[in-house]
Amino acid sequence: MGIRFVDRRGWDCKKYDLIQKTYGEDVLPAWIADMDVATAPPIIDAFLKRVEHGAFGYTFRSEAFYDAIIGWYRKRYGFEVRREWIVDGPGVIPMMSMLVSALTDPGDKVIIQPPVYPPFFAIVKKNKRALLENRLVKLNGSFKMNLEELKSLIDKDTKLIILCNPHNPVGRVWTLEELKVLYDIALEHDLIIISDEIHGDIVYEPNEFNTMLKAGLKNVVVLNSPGKTFNMPALNISYGIIPDEEIRRKYMEIFEAIDLTTGSAFGILGLRIAYTEGEPWLEELLRVLKSNRDMAYEFLRENCPSIEIIPPEGTFLMWLDCGKLNLEDPQAFFLERARVYLNNGKDFGDPNCVRLNFACSRDTLKEILLRIKGAYDSLVK
Repeated sequence: MGIRFVDRRGWDCKKYDLIQKTYGEDVLPAWIADMDVATAPPIIDAFLKRVEHGAFGYTFRSEAFYDAIIGWYRKRYGFEVRREWIVDGPGVIPMMSMLVSALTDPGDKVIIQPPVYPPFFAIVKKNKRALLENRLVKLNGSFKMNLEELKSLIDKDTKLIILCNPHNPVGRVWTLEELKVLYDIALEHDLIIISDEIHGDIVYEPNEFNTMLKAGLKNVVVLNSPGKTFNMPALNISYGIIPDEEIRRKYMEIFEAIDLTTGSAFGILGLRIAYTEGEPWLEELLRVLKSNRDMAYEFLRENCPSIEIIPPEGTFLMWLDCGKLNLEDPQAFFLERARVYLNNGKDFGDPNCVRLNFACSRDTLKEILLRIKGAYDSLVK
């Protein structure tokens, strides 16, 4: 099918247009988690036919939509999803916010594991829940969940654990053994696990993605979307898998109360085509992303040795630990000196780090890396 990189500028693109309007046309964006690729050709073809039809009235999710999800989990993840477990959503993060609201009361405690995707912090705080941070630890060249610390945080007011699987921003792909230990802890304390699995398809060999559902079904909620995998997050299509009938009922009450049941025509169509016809394109995408990851890691390891990097096992994001550079604000430094816009690690819970998105053309990535090297050299030399 071929992976086609596109110029994102000029289309009200948040990644490029917003940043270059704010900071200057010379800035290279390498931040927000979407890719510079056109989505899979079968999806584009289906959209073109839909546009030619010309009518864009209300659309519903047919059984083919849910069959596509069930088939994807069966083939890609080796897990059999029941139709009644699937719930609709307008996006993973809005669904997560609704679940926090539906499953906890103000003042209840929710555990997250920083450094982690910034909306996890915001969702808990804006819903007026108490935020508990169980920080990941580096051990033997890998990020791990600090399970002993996790157990010490839990008390009678602790209700939820929000898991990022695979983990954004550090790129860990949790093993089934790790997930089972986490599940056992949650089960012992009657905690609900919400697992954000939106990056589950972007995993590099020899690592293997395991849905949290494989660890256990009781008190487990999985949220997912084809948005990251097929580069269509703006279509606002997502779904949840909730085996527990009572949790599912509580979610649906709030989902229906705010009348989000009508989905996007293109989001619904895009998911169905992605999950039934997009797999060959995805396999090619993974080869391209892995090549970019390896190039970025090797370049930075050789040319910027004081920046600590653990190669991501999944996602198209790389976590750069700049602690040894003694910078007050690493993001501001690389924006000023390199004219590269990276995500600020402070937003993820670690101000010494920045996050690099390597899902761009090889030429763009080379320019980003050379600019980072130039800024680095100006500091250390």
